[in-house]
Amino acid sequence: MAIKRAIIHLGMAKTGSSSIQRTLFNNTAILEKNNIRYLKEWEEDHLRKLHYLLSPCPANPISTGHLGKPPANINEINKKSIDSMLHVMKSTDCETLILSGEYFHDLWLDSTIENIKKFITKHFLDNGIETTIIYFIRNPLTWIVSYLQQTLYRVGFMNKHCDYFETAMKKYAGIINLQKHFSDSLILLKFEDACRDKDGLVGFFLKTIGIPEVELKNVNIYRTNDSRCMEVMEFVYYLESIEPRYPCAHYKCTNSNSYFDDFAPIKDIRGVKFDLPYKSKLEIWNRFMETVQRIKESTGINYTDYQIPYDIAQEAYSEETIQGFIEAFPKLNIVVQKHFLGFFEKKYMETAQARFKQLHFRCSIPRTLYNRRNVFIGQLGFRFRIGLLKVKKAASERMPLKMKEVVKKGSIWQ
Repeated sequence: MAIKRAIIHLGMAKTGSSSIQRTLFNNTAILEKNNIRYLKEWEEDHLRKLHYLLSPCPANPISTGHLGKPPANINEINKKSIDSMLHVMKSTDCETLILSGEYFHDLWLDSTIENIKKFITKHFLDNGIETTIIYFIRNPLTWIVSYLQQTLYRVGFMNKHCDYFETAMKKYAGIINLQKHFSDSLILLKFEDACRDKDGLVGFFLKTIGIPEVELKNVNIYRTNDSRCMEVMEFVYYLESIEPRYPCAHYKCTNSNSYFDDFAPIKDIRGVKFDLPYKSKLEIWNRFMETVQRIKESTGINYTDYQIPYDIAQEAYSEETIQGFIEAFPKLNIVVQKHFLGFFEKKYMETAQARFKQLHFRCSIPRTLYNRRNVFIGQLGFRFRIGLLKVKKAASERMPLKMKEVVKKGSIWQ
């Protein structure tokens, strides 16, 4: 067996894992040239494989399409995973094997740590293979902002019964637990430092696993970005509030009017990046302070001096964002189109009322209310309504009979 070293990249999520995995998967020739073998037989992302192998309660991640239950043939799946890994280890001429999946769901549980130890001992250490765990750690505040965005956009709802702060706390307790049990073989990388590296986050990772800097120019580095603009997220939140995908706040009851691809047409609309209000971030950060101090004491990574930037909210949509919404509208299903129009009417009224109060307070002339640079509906103008007229007829033909009755009684379509 040529393998002498195993590297397990365990996460955390929202720290560039997708970019790293896609780069590793699509550059296997260069990796092998440098004596490194990525386990591409386990797919591009090893999250599901690792989750089934390591978790004491291996319910499927949401992305696997199951509803919180492990597959009936999980033992067979795990056997195939191990067999394919062992086959690669015996057949490759490379000295280093890499696994990568942002598995950090249950790291705060000692039973999970024991499963990781058993997996590493049985398949690597007992065969004389040195093992290293690589784990990125990110500022808790920026992490939870990114996590909330992903939860709302991908899953389609934010469970009102779930304390997302407590969820985040468990993730960071898992990092401390990992450090406690694997301090000799754990490499903790600071996400922010990696992003500032001259070769970028992926380049930083590649250098960490042993790719020479001179080789980076030959690597096709992939950068994926799940960030969504604030305006899109406002609409997603609005839609969820009146047409929830999961009306019972769990994955066992779905809304027949909602589908996983509802948001696909607005996925890549560009605009101001999603963020939480300054006051909300301040409240969250104050709750995080004890955890941040524990991270500093146990790992040496310091976030205690972080200062929350104060951002002034944008008052109006950009022309690029407006055009993106206009182009996306005909691609939305009829139910979402209906709520789309309601959202912008509501948005216009709120913006106009707020602007009127502001201008009235300043004793400004009323016509300034309709300034194209300051009021959303002014920017949208007739271009939006012209765009709607072009699709109105086609949309009406696709409209369910029940909805046509609603439209006849009077709606925003009229």
